[in-house]
Amino acid sequence: MKKRLFFALNATDPLKTTFLPTYKKLKINADQRELAMKWVPLDNLHATITFIGPTEEENIPLLAAALEKVCANFAPFDLKIEDVSAFSNEHDARVLWLGVQNKRCLNTFKNILEQELIEQKLIAHAEERDYVPHITFARLRNPKSVKDMLSPFKRKSFGKIHVSEIVLYESQVQGNYTVYKPLIRCKLTGEVEKTSEEVFLAP
Repeated sequence: MKKRLFFALNATDPLKTTFLPTYKKLKINADQRELAMKWVPLDNLHATITFIGPTEEENIPLLAAALEKVCANFAPFDLKIEDVSAFSNEHDARVLWLGVQNKRCLNTFKNILEQELIEQKLIAHAEERDYVPHITFARLRNPKSVKDMLSPFKRKSFGKIHVSEIVLYESQVQGNYTVYKPLIRCKLTGEVEKTSEEVFLAP
């Protein structure tokens, strides 16, 4: 049986508190504009690192082992959360998101993790598009302009998330909603921040 999997950072804490007032205001605004939207529950907020896709359940222990190997080389780090925006853009929006600091150590972690997954034949290749770390908090059923709705919250800071673990999630559809179930949690146990040149994974 295949499961739809991805690696991500859990962003519930502290966003469940710091983002809540803005989240409520945006929902009220969307209702007033009669926008058909699906809102991500605050306890499901996350920032995807690498999407794995449909995967045989028997491969989950292999994914866990690859994750543990990479996590052993990285120390915990902080990421600023600020700004609200939309994909594909604010005039033709399908997804609303919070910006995540595009820190070097996050990009290095993603690159090293994908290299390990490729070597273990768990993914075919690294993601080709530029990595834009973000936290999706709502989706529109049909593309709409949300520029005016988001403008009061541009460049607003929502604090920091402390990244001390990486999570392997399963994406599940339950009724009209998608929920994200954590399958594996792996602590970052390295001692210092690493650059891509400094990370060496023993075979």
